[in-house]
Amino acid sequence: MIMIGPTTEGNMMKTPPLCYHQRTLINCCLNTIAHIIPVSASVYYLVDDFWQPDNHVLYGISSRMHQDYLKHFYQLDPLHPDKFRGDDLRLVRMAPDMKQQSQEFYNDFMRPNNITDMAEIFIRRKNKIIAGISVLRDAPFQQQEVMRLNAILPIAELMTFDILPDSLVSYTPKEQEIIHLVREGASNKRIALQLGVSLSTVKTHLRNIFTKANVSNRTELVSSGFIIRQEKML
Repeated sequence: MIMIGPTTEGNMMKTPPLCYHQRTLINCCLNTIAHIIPVSASVYYLVDDFWQPDNHVLYGISSRMHQDYLKHFYQLDPLHPDKFRGDDLRLVRMAPDMKQQSQEFYNDFMRPNNITDMAEIFIRRKNKIIAGISVLRDAPFQQQEVMRLNAILPIAELMTFDILPDSLVSYTPKEQEIIHLVREGASNKRIALQLGVSLSTVKTHLRNIFTKANVSNRTELVSSGFIIRQEKML
């Protein structure tokens, strides 16, 4: 996925426009990727409720290339988020079979723009793709570079969860402590000892946290991508 194609006005729910602060954070993230892995270009985008990319922030992509994609190639893109609804993948590289199945996209768009390889980072919340980063290369990714992209994923997730205000969920101070300990891998017994409460109290807090976060277990909680907002104390 690089950029969204044209859409009919009113036929889908767009994501809110990005503010200056949000764009600054995104640009910092794209710059970080470019320093860790040599890239030809990259683009960050949000994904709306209909799995369509929106609010693109471009890095190293020319206006001509952008417009060419919008007019002719977005429907052919094998890494479009809509094509990954049924899985939980967070990093997808353009495999050889994708190039074979998308020869028009590869031969008429990628090659003329000196793109040899592409990878897509998907940021998910409860398995729904909420944002993505396209990474374009003029040389094939090496295995070590793919591993670096995997290492970048948590940074991209934290940045995305920070810029999306609708992801805010209210938790009590005690729940916040437990959430942070769960993120660190602490067991229920360790949490109980550290907070000076009973094991049953920890389990009760976790049930409340799971309900608020709309998850069913610890793994989903850690990967759900909520942002904690502390409730005001009376």
